[in-house]
Amino acid sequence: MKKTTKLDLSILVVDDDENIRMVLRQTLEKAGYHVSTAKSAEEALNTLERSFFNVVITDIMMAEMSGVELLMQIKEMNSLMQIFVMTSHSTLPHVIQCMQGGAYDFFEKPLKIEDILISLGEAARRAARWSSLYSRHSFSTQKK
Repeated sequence: MKKTTKLDLSILVVDDDENIRMVLRQTLEKAGYHVSTAKSAEEALNTLERSFFNVVITDIMMAEMSGVELLMQIKEMNSLMQIFVMTSHSTLPHVIQCMQGGAYDFFEKPLKIEDILISLGEAARRAARWSSLYSRHSFSTQKK
């Protein structure tokens, strides 16, 4: 299995605000990432059933299903999914709930793209390590 770099890190951005989705997609694609978007938690879950992503960046405050509920459902589907949450209404309970639920990072709006890029670099390194460990483990069990 090849090493994951930022160029092959796949990201799903989930936000009901079209401007946020568009800006993040354009900015992250310009930085060399593969980016897809979803306008709702339901659309995100449907997309995650069809495609693999290394990272999900989701808003917390959305209609229908909150980002916290989405986080929990994604973790049930794939416990290793790296999820970043963002909100313009951060409260300590939200932050704690997200981190206890398995979020890797938390961003306040207005977003600071530099912070997201730093976190994505860390996500790419984690994904590469996991890929390397998986391929070594798979190879060693196949030899037996």
